[in-house]
Amino acid sequence: MKTKRIHISLNLYMRILLIALLTLFFQQVKAQPFPGQSKHKVGMTAGINYSWITGTELQNPTPRTSIVLGTAYRYKMNTNIHFSSEINASFRGSNFDNGLTDAYHAMKFIYLDVPINLMFNTSGKEENRYVTFGVEPAYQLKSEIYVKPDNIKARFRDMGFKRFDLAAVVGYHFDFYYFGLRPSLRVGLLDINDDLDLPDVFPETGNGGTIKNVTIDVKLYF
Repeated sequence: MKTKRIHISLNLYMRILLIALLTLFFQQVKAQPFPGQSKHKVGMTAGINYSWITGTELQNPTPRTSIVLGTAYRYKMNTNIHFSSEINASFRGSNFDNGLTDAYHAMKFIYLDVPINLMFNTSGKEENRYVTFGVEPAYQLKSEIYVKPDNIKARFRDMGFKRFDLAAVVGYHFDFYYFGLRPSLRVGLLDINDDLDLPDVFPETGNGGTIKNVTIDVKLYF
């Protein structure tokens, strides 16, 4: 049931994203050169993400939309492989469909993310399309839990979640002359439940179940 709700919520976004990616894939685009033919590039990144929580502890999660901002570094190891890393402020979490009163309906997180990726050239001499694989250590700076009917003020802050997380990352990067574009999937590998127990809140917590992060993001690189 949880998976069905998530798939329905993401269906429209995924169709739009798929159309955009297919259009870009079949276009002939000119790759962005490294500054002065250098092998190093430092820049900024900004984008949107769709995040939600999986696991057995929390019920009826639905995606929420947030932003991610940061800095990016890239090193051209050779024509086929690049190394990339970032330092990002990532706003994510999850919404929940759990009724009208005394039910948790949103959890908002702020993370400091440090994704580390290898980029593999898939476009030959054009060098403008790359499949990316990597890991993303992350540190939770802030957490907020909202309970209905209150949509403005968080009832609980900075409790019930482990600070450190680690995700596996896969994506596809497009290089244009002035910017890059990369959609990615980030799947949490660690259980971040730190004895979460919300008194007088429905559905019941404190069951010792798992809580993991999942994020789909689309970022621009400058």
